[in-house]
Amino acid sequence: MNFFKRAIKYSARQKLRSLLLFLTFTLLSTTILIALSSEKAVQQGTKQIKETVGASVRMEIDMNNQNNFGPAEDLGNGASGYTYNGDRITEKIINSIAELPNVVSYNAKIEDAYWGLPENFEPIPGMVNAPGLSIPYTAILDSSLDVKFLNGSYKLEEGRHIKPNDSCTALISKELADRNNLSVGDKITFQEFETGKTECTFTIVGIYSGTEGTTKQAITPDGIPANCGYIDMEGLKKFYSRGNEKLEGYDNLDIYTHSPEEAKELMETIKDLPEVKGKTFTFDVNTEDFDMVSTPLSSFGSMVDTAVLTITVIGMLIIVLFLVLWTRSRNKEIAILLAVGRSKVEIIAQFLERV
Repeated sequence: MNFFKRAIKYSARQKLRSLLLFLTFTLLSTTILIALSSEKAVQQGTKQIKETVGASVRMEIDMNNQNNFGPAEDLGNGASGYTYNGDRITEKIINSIAELPNVVSYNAKIEDAYWGLPENFEPIPGMVNAPGLSIPYTAILDSSLDVKFLNGSYKLEEGRHIKPNDSCTALISKELADRNNLSVGDKITFQEFETGKTECTFTIVGIYSGTEGTTKQAITPDGIPANCGYIDMEGLKKFYSRGNEKLEGYDNLDIYTHSPEEAKELMETIKDLPEVKGKTFTFDVNTEDFDMVSTPLSSFGSMVDTAVLTITVIGMLIIVLFLVLWTRSRNKEIAILLAVGRSKVEIIAQFLERV
């Protein structure tokens, strides 16, 4: 009888040992596969982030250049101010930048750009709820590229994100939607808080979560994150065109690319564009958004690597321990096999075959 048949018969006879060894191998293999799958998911997630928000070039109007401002203006009550008369980032400039190679995406955002009084819905109340309290909305080109969505603070639950070609659309929190029974496709209307005239109506295109538990003890509704949503840039332009001001362009623009190296090269290319050259803009390479999003993934990936190594080592030690204990109990069998002329290699092969 060869060693293979002897190993099969031994395994059939020692059912408990065989089952224990089988379960050990199964548990070890399953755990390692899960860990490796998690690591692959992390790698894919990191790759996806690089394709959407790798390093970026921040392009801004130069607010520190006094030549970009007009003379002092009397604002009344002894106050004075200055009007910015310098260059702005126009749609023509953005279109030229968007056509450049290595530009993955771009985004512009103006925090608290629109302040309005809710007309057909009620904001979540604060400690003070006097009439005429307005709430702010952030104007944005592409809400999917906002850092709060990228780092997981906010999550889109229904509908879609605001996109650059949208007009008079809004993204609101789930808390606000639930309070007012609002859903995707509904319209929300604001009044201009100074004159009380209806200023603009926005169509809800998306509802997001993540503001839960952030209300705390806000004094007024504008201090509650769930009340402060997003609107598109075109809607903001319409708001300005109805008043004395007019929104001619943007104050800043983020242009995303794959890596810091590409970002530096892209920055120089943008500076040399005919639409940009000679303009009073400032430029900076920014990796903060990517670092903020990718660092947790990198940390998780390191944890997975450590877990795989630890599980493998511990599993192998357990298996070796089982084999040593079982081999010591079979010294008599080994002696008999040696006595009948079996080689050491054949005996070891028989033990391994049983495993």
